[in-house]
Amino acid sequence: MNERKLKQLNIVVLIAVITGIACIVIFAAFFAPKEQNKIRGGRMEKFNESWMKRSYGEDGNEMIDLPKKISVEKDEIALIMHLVPEEVNDDTVLMFKTEFQNVVVMIGDYTVYTYGVMNDQKLVKNAVPCNNIVPLKGAKPGDVISVYLASSYKKYSGELPDIYIGTRGDAVATLISRSGVSFVLSVIIILVTLALSVSLAFMNHGEVDRRKSVYAFLFVICASLWSMTGNELMQLITKNVFGVYMAHAVLFLMLPILYLMHLRCYAEKRRLAQIFELAIYGYGVLMLTGIVFQMLNVMDIASFETIAKTLMLISLILLSVLMYIAADTYSDKTIRSHLLANILLSAAAVLEAFLSFFSFYKTYDGIVLEIGMFVYVIMLMVINQQSMTKEMYRERDVALTQAEEEKGKLVKKLNTGFYYNTLNTAVNDLKDRDPANSRLLYDCSVYLRYNLRTIGDRKLVPFTEELAYIKAYLNMQRRNHPGLEVLVEDKITDFSVPFNTVEPLVENAVVNGALTHGTAGKIVVRSYERLDCFAIQIVDNGRGIGPDKRFSGKVSFRTVRKALKTMCGATTEVSSKEGKGTIVTIKIPKKGYIMKE
Repeated sequence: MNERKLKQLNIVVLIAVITGIACIVIFAAFFAPKEQNKIRGGRMEKFNESWMKRSYGEDGNEMIDLPKKISVEKDEIALIMHLVPEEVNDDTVLMFKTEFQNVVVMIGDYTVYTYGVMNDQKLVKNAVPCNNIVPLKGAKPGDVISVYLASSYKKYSGELPDIYIGTRGDAVATLISRSGVSFVLSVIIILVTLALSVSLAFMNHGEVDRRKSVYAFLFVICASLWSMTGNELMQLITKNVFGVYMAHAVLFLMLPILYLMHLRCYAEKRRLAQIFELAIYGYGVLMLTGIVFQMLNVMDIASFETIAKTLMLISLILLSVLMYIAADTYSDKTIRSHLLANILLSAAAVLEAFLSFFSFYKTYDGIVLEIGMFVYVIMLMVINQQSMTKEMYRERDVALTQAEEEKGKLVKKLNTGFYYNTLNTAVNDLKDRDPANSRLLYDCSVYLRYNLRTIGDRKLVPFTEELAYIKAYLNMQRRNHPGLEVLVEDKITDFSVPFNTVEPLVENAVVNGALTHGTAGKIVVRSYERLDCFAIQIVDNGRGIGPDKRFSGKVSFRTVRKALKTMCGATTEVSSKEGKGTIVTIKIPKKGYIMKE
């Protein structure tokens, strides 16, 4: 990404986040409606039957059962009344949930509860969704309970909710049973994300693009906070209904900006990147417009949020189409993973919008979208971790490749040809006068040449080459240890093995096997053919300590066995008896056969 463009986008995101946080604090701390409901506290009993309904502008009363939708105009007050039941006491409360309605509750001639627009604060024009808990302290059986409801939205005018009766403890228990699981899940996701963020901050992998993770983690935290602030328990904990609702709305407007910035980090093609950049700027303006409209009393945040949700739903669908085209064009697994997550979230949003038209879903309003968001957040965290792991592996592979290249350059600087020629000259000069030392120098030359090849050679080689290397090593060991008995039975050598994999096993058999037997040490290397495979067997008469327990070689036994398995499908079997020795058998399958462990 162009550095200047990146700075501009970062500034946009930073302004959006700071503005959002500032608005949350301001709305929560300074503009909470006066005398708004403060939840202090399950199983509540329904108190829906035999309410008397009276609407202003109408004559006569009507007996109704709740919940019910009655014909009332915007800002017109609906009144329902009921007698106080016999079993009330000072701990009895009524509980009912309103959406965007002003509430006044009276017992007889006394007002016991108010919530909503009963004040002149410009920034709080309308009531917001609230669980109203109305104390009936001092009420006597036979007194009249009057509930006044009004809304500045036509949609919610005349909507009479379910009303429940019980104790304060019952109200708390009801809220916890209804919303406790999602609240705890939100807290867990936030804690996990913060822990991952700390690990990312201390990560020393320079090649890992931290921006992807930073924006992903910010999105996850904001999504979790969005879920928490939409949770009924937050009203119970903070005792600030309006502040919690405004935080929920502002966080919702922040989410697209953070997510688009996260996706922008993956966009390597300029045309694709420009689409995300335009969307980021557009949503930044959208968010600020909604907040300014609320401040200037042009449009309340609830109405603006409805427009924003519609735009976001359309954008999610368009984004899924765009990601499908990108995944198909570039065959990128990461884009495909994001596409699947985006499709699931889009499906949840579409289903939520569809179900909102049905009255039966009112009790569960928002639960489908919340579940979809939880699944989406978890998938996003998994995708991000996979992306980080992939980048770390790529960095490791690049580092290993560079190390191998540096080793190769160092070997070339050694002028190995000059060394080999010098050793060959010494071998020829000593051939007649000192055959034993001439042979030793020759074996040393072969051993040195093969060892230097290990720096860059990782392919299959004819077993004859590997065997020549093994013989050179054994000859040098036999010269250093005259009592060592060496036997090489190379009946079949017409097959290939991974470069430098058999010699480490022979070296281990000598050092940890034959040489531990003192002067009677013996090592046997044989190769033979079977119906389904070519076999190499390494036998020593040592103390019986197997290579898997104690291995003396340039590479580990596990590495040797893995190389044999992956490069030629070979199996490596170890048979060891204490005091008797060890037998290592390598079975290399012939074409058309598979060796089983």
